[in-house]
Amino acid sequence: MSNKVAIVTGGARGIGKTIVKSFIKEGVKVVIADIDESQLRKTISELNKDDKKVFPIRTDITKTEDINTMINYTVNKFGKLDILVNNAGIQIRCPSINFSEQDWDKLMDVNLKATFFCSQAAAKVMLKKGGGSIVNISSGTSINTTPGRAPYCISKAGVNGLTAVLGAEWAKHGIRVNAVASGWVLTDMVKDGIKLGVVSEKEILSITPIGRLASAQEIADAVLYLSSEKASYITGQTLFVDGGWSALGLPQDID
Repeated sequence: MSNKVAIVTGGARGIGKTIVKSFIKEGVKVVIADIDESQLRKTISELNKDDKKVFPIRTDITKTEDINTMINYTVNKFGKLDILVNNAGIQIRCPSINFSEQDWDKLMDVNLKATFFCSQAAAKVMLKKGGGSIVNISSGTSINTTPGRAPYCISKAGVNGLTAVLGAEWAKHGIRVNAVASGWVLTDMVKDGIKLGVVSEKEILSITPIGRLASAQEIADAVLYLSSEKASYITGQTLFVDGGWSALGLPQDID
């Protein structure tokens, strides 16, 4: 993957940052697009200690003008775009009976609408260069729904559908579109949730046959694979990297 050019949205922290690091190790030039300028500066400073490997652009992916600026910045700098990872996403927990229209629109704009329009903008460039790879970040909750997170689950189910149709539609142009649906990942956010009692580790393990949470690196490895030529005959697919959660059915006994 040496000399490839990638954009990772929401790449300044968490799983996105780990994806960026994995690309760097493979010799990929990475543009990090993130709305959090402060975190973006910290990440760029950390990853560019020895030489310039990553390139920042502050981007609000809910705005098509920002998306176009992100794409144009990348193409002007490197002359091409080989890989797009639609990693940015948000979660809003609220009982469905109380979920507001404002929060619905906010979540859908980031998780689903932006995924479509970032893909569309990237594909227009990839078409001219003979192809590329788009990887969307979905979630195990796209099929294993979780009460209190209805719009999130719906948005990620939409990402799976979007992945399938774009993968089929753009395959003839050499553009592969796939998704990684993660299970429970041991991020700082989940660690904090476990400490605060918002998330139950016991319950998580009861639905995860492998018996542990994923590392961010395990999700990044799946993204790396789908982005690479090793996955050259794979498109329109959602790969569940969830420790067997989607295969389990009924939860295991948690006693």
